[in-house]
Amino acid sequence: MKLSYALPNVLFGLGLLLLSGCTKTPEWTLFYYPDVSAIPVTPLQAEDINGYYDTLAQCQSKAHGMQRLSSSGVSGFGLGVYQCGHLCEFDEKSVLVCKTMSQ
Repeated sequence: MKLSYALPNVLFGLGLLLLSGCTKTPEWTLFYYPDVSAIPVTPLQAEDINGYYDTLAQCQSKAHGMQRLSSSGVSGFGLGVYQCGHLCEFDEKSVLVCKTMSQ
């Protein structure tokens, strides 16, 4: 009788384990600045984040698409600049830091 209750719990636990193993946290963060022509020297800001991506190529592709939209006049801004940050997170002082930055 106890086995009939244990089996669904075990199956549920295995299902959760399998599902959690299938998810991957994106490693790249896109910082896009639509109304400037040079990357700001100020620290990274959460409001400049425009997405999270698995690869640098995906991050760059999205940024280039945003630049094309900006240059076409859709966004109402200039061309814009971007940075892709690798493994970004907030430190103990709540400052956003990335291991590396690329364009």
